[in-house]
Amino acid sequence: MQTHAKKQMTVICELPVVGRITRALDRVGVTGYTVFNAHAGRGSQGEWDEDRMIGDAGRMVMIVSVMSAEHAEQATDEIYRVIDPQMGIVTVGDVYVLRPDRF
Repeated sequence: MQTHAKKQMTVICELPVVGRITRALDRVGVTGYTVFNAHAGRGSQGEWDEDRMIGDAGRMVMIVSVMSAEHAEQATDEIYRVIDPQMGIVTVGDVYVLRPDRF
C-alpha cells in the first residue's frame, strides 16, 4: 500500500483562542482540523484540571490537522502570531497518509 508524506500540526491552547487558530488555518488553505477538549494536564505552571476551572479562559483544547508541508510552514507563521501572547503549544511532525487528496 502506498503512503504519502504530509505534516501533522497539533496546537494546544486556551478555549477562547480556538476561533483565531482555526481562522488562521482557513486563511492558509488547510482543508480540515479537529478540536478536542483537554480535561487535565501538567506543564510549566504545574498541574491543572478542568473541574477546577471557573471560566473558559483556563480551559484547554487540542487542535489537530494534517496538511501539506507548504501549508504547515504558512500556518506556523500565522498561528505563532496568535499564540505568542497567549498560553499555547504548537508541534509539527511528519505523518504518512493513504489518501493524499484529502489533505
